[in-house]
Amino acid sequence: MNLSNQIKFVYFNPFQDASLVEKYWQLMLKKSNQHYFLSWGWISTWLASLKDIADIQLVVGLQHDEPMVAFFVGVDKKKRFGIFPSRSLSLNTTGSSYFDELYLEYNGILKDPSIHFSIDDLLGAVKDIPWDEFFLPGLSFDFVKETGVLTASAENLALVLVNDESPACYVDLDQVRGANLDYLNLISSNKRSQIRRSIKEYEKNGKLEISEAKDRQQALMWFEEMVTLHQKEWKSRGRPGAFSNEYLFQFHKDLISSRFEYGEIQILKIFNASMVIGILYNFIYSDRAYFYQSGLNYLPGNIYRPGMVAHYYAILHNARVGLVYYDFLAGDAAYKISLSTDSQPVYWLRLFRSPLRYYFALGLRRVKAGLKSVPSIATWLRKLKALLRRNDFHPENGVGFE
Repeated sequence: MNLSNQIKFVYFNPFQDASLVEKYWQLMLKKSNQHYFLSWGWISTWLASLKDIADIQLVVGLQHDEPMVAFFVGVDKKKRFGIFPSRSLSLNTTGSSYFDELYLEYNGILKDPSIHFSIDDLLGAVKDIPWDEFFLPGLSFDFVKETGVLTASAENLALVLVNDESPACYVDLDQVRGANLDYLNLISSNKRSQIRRSIKEYEKNGKLEISEAKDRQQALMWFEEMVTLHQKEWKSRGRPGAFSNEYLFQFHKDLISSRFEYGEIQILKIFNASMVIGILYNFIYSDRAYFYQSGLNYLPGNIYRPGMVAHYYAILHNARVGLVYYDFLAGDAAYKISLSTDSQPVYWLRLFRSPLRYYFALGLRRVKAGLKSVPSIATWLRKLKALLRRNDFHPENGVGFE
């Protein structure tokens, strides 16, 4: 059922109407069961980081002055494919690839549970903002299912392109507790053997321990240490690393500074007497730990598995403190799949008003997919370098930044 006759949609500038924006978002959070990326902790840090440099609107659906729906849209203008001037909207993001490297996941809207919200309702809510493309990044399965967005919109003449679909893998920590914390028996015998063997090797230099940052100052210090490890590993692979993006780096420093005292930040260090094995940067929200990024200390040889060992200790740690899920977030990396007990899909979509733009984007995507199937010279050189160094790299470094 279309909501246009029941709900009035109004727009707010979050930089000029900051108190109203916080009021409406906080009211809607009380009505919605959402993930950390739509929490006020994340959103308030995001808005503060973009003041005076991005065009963002808060869209609120009011019914008799009571908020029933809320979401942000980033408004941007650019040339797509170097040809088409394009006006774009982006759900709870800016639409800028640089700023959106924050990699929002479990995206959606805040809404009152008494109403049904379809893709036509979403498009009707932004009908007063001109657009050619509407980016819907990191959508939760619940949002996709309820809105019917994969069928696009006949009423509003929009076509949908699936940019990506990825499993978000997670560990059910109730299962871990139900197994008397014998988590290894919940995963494959191969991974179980790899983790045990790796722990045995690490413990030749002292017993492995896990420690959680106790205060904001320690969390920031460990975060910087994690970034150093992360960047070192990715640069050794000839890649820039997530934190080469200065905006992303500063955003997370600000997030840790402002939200650690609220219990939303977890930084874990796994170590023995002689070295740090890895540092994990997680978010904590609604009894869920979200693994966001890591810095791992790789050693030569295939026997050391710093990522899997670090996650093993982190999973046990969060099971002990009573959390319900340990979430690896989206990505089809083998270690995420092999260490998880379940998963749900996350989607990256684009909506188009023009069939010409849609079919051009679809064709270009297919061409790029074909080219990616042919290994580049750089790829072959990286493989050769790895072989010469006899170093087995494992892509265990987080949510998909490169």
